[in-house]
Amino acid sequence: MNITILSGGSGNDALIKGLEKLLNKNDSVKIDVIVNAYDNGKSTGVCRAVTDTLGVSDIRKNHSRMYEATFGDKADCNIVDFYGKRFNFEKGKEVEQICEQLDMWKLPEYKPYVQRFFENVKANEYEYKDFSISNIVYAQMYKEEGYEKTNKHFCDKIGIADFVTLNSFDNVFIKAETESGHVIQDEGETVFWNNPNDKIVKTIYDVKTHFGLNPRAVKLVEQSDLIVISTGTFWSSIQPTIEYLGFYKHINNSKAKKIWVINNEEDGDSFGVNSVEFVKFMEKTGLNLDDFIILLNDDACPSLKMKDSKHHFVVKSMGNTKGKHNGNKYARALLQIYYGIEDASQYDKILFDFDDTIWSRDKSKEETSIENAKIVNSLSEKAAIVSGNSYESIHEKLAKIFGKNLENFNVDIWADANSTLYRKNKSVDFIQSFALDENAKKAAEQLKQDFNLEMQAFGDKAVVNFKIKPLSSLERKLLIEVCNLRYGKIFKGHSTGRTTVDILSSKNSKAETFKHCKFDKLKTLFVGDELEEGNDVDVAKLCNVAVQVDGVEETNLILNLLVGE
Repeated sequence: MNITILSGGSGNDALIKGLEKLLNKNDSVKIDVIVNAYDNGKSTGVCRAVTDTLGVSDIRKNHSRMYEATFGDKADCNIVDFYGKRFNFEKGKEVEQICEQLDMWKLPEYKPYVQRFFENVKANEYEYKDFSISNIVYAQMYKEEGYEKTNKHFCDKIGIADFVTLNSFDNVFIKAETESGHVIQDEGETVFWNNPNDKIVKTIYDVKTHFGLNPRAVKLVEQSDLIVISTGTFWSSIQPTIEYLGFYKHINNSKAKKIWVINNEEDGDSFGVNSVEFVKFMEKTGLNLDDFIILLNDDACPSLKMKDSKHHFVVKSMGNTKGKHNGNKYARALLQIYYGIEDASQYDKILFDFDDTIWSRDKSKEETSIENAKIVNSLSEKAAIVSGNSYESIHEKLAKIFGKNLENFNVDIWADANSTLYRKNKSVDFIQSFALDENAKKAAEQLKQDFNLEMQAFGDKAVVNFKIKPLSSLERKLLIEVCNLRYGKIFKGHSTGRTTVDILSSKNSKAETFKHCKFDKLKTLFVGDELEEGNDVDVAKLCNVAVQVDGVEETNLILNLLVGE
């Protein structure tokens, strides 16, 4: 899954930390953040003036947040301080004092950039109070080496993915216009506007260089599975990124799931603006909100929980500590919306395929498989496994964890081509209509001889499946066509796994198992890896919600979304 977040520097702090914790380095999920670099306040504004580059602060903050989220207690305190600490430097002694601090942090390689920064005559025009050293280093590297090379350098340095992308390399300074026509001349002043009687209504762009939209940002949006407009300062972080040079058009054209998350508290740039007014401002930008779910926090201030009837609002409790979301709840809320699922408590029954859903065929992923099995077991009577595989194969894997007779496994297992219910290693139910009769067995034997196939029969109460493998994709397709054309009235061929064709009774399907168990009377969720084509298609259609997973890592994510923090 490709997740693209549009935000500022601090606005996605909780989300990045929550996603990192929830995903737990899940390689199947890629996170990218798109920001503008129009910040012009405090030390960032000085650095922009000296180096004539874009603002560093939002990029630096994202790098810092991801570093701390990735490494947690193992984070190097020198790196944390390099990114986070601010200093007051004595006039004329800035270089000496900054280089001394870099030596203390064991980062002497950045001293030449600091020296060249202060060799610029413009640098002498400013006082360096409440100043970030990392801003100076980043800004000078931007001037000398460019934005992307600099950003990649720091990501490599601190051991994180190069995940922050600029919307444009244009050196833009933004102003803001209010309802009365007053123009706020500097971006740094907008965040302190705090005037509900003369609200900001428009962004004005002063462009010093012209490169256009960053192709990398456009490509990210086009290839996203989930686009999140995260919380942040609306008139400096969120709105300009979306509006500038029509970037919103690429978001509108994207096929991704789209979620916009409204802030918890009113910001200085938009004090007195409620959530419905924010929607109107965003629509004026050009963004098509018909494609968006607008996520409100039930713990937010009252003005930012307002809804209208035109748009798709969803309200979830996501915490509110000094205006910040609870990162875990925030991340879970987004991904639950993406997958269309709720907490496990909201379902009467949760059904799982087994191979490459709970348990991977790839032995290198056994640790995740074991964790999946344990979480499924924690769902106890609510969960059931419905698998086309043999019980013997499933038992062999689960017995390593839950005991020889699965005495510590409390989940029902429908196996042997969905035909037999096993509970605590004993078969307790069987769907008789799934058994292959004598005519089917003779036809299967003839098929085996005609095509010189290796065929394995299995089933506990009766033969319910002939399994043929290994086959190429073309061989599987042709064999299934032969089965269904020649023998469709007595059995059918199913493509399963990567190289297998299963020959089953024409009455056999997971949907029939579903009905046999009277699950159709319940609120159900199905999780499997063959919902679009394969053995899970029919049962997925009968469940209230069905989730297609691309392997056990994604199942692990789904399970964590179901069971909570």
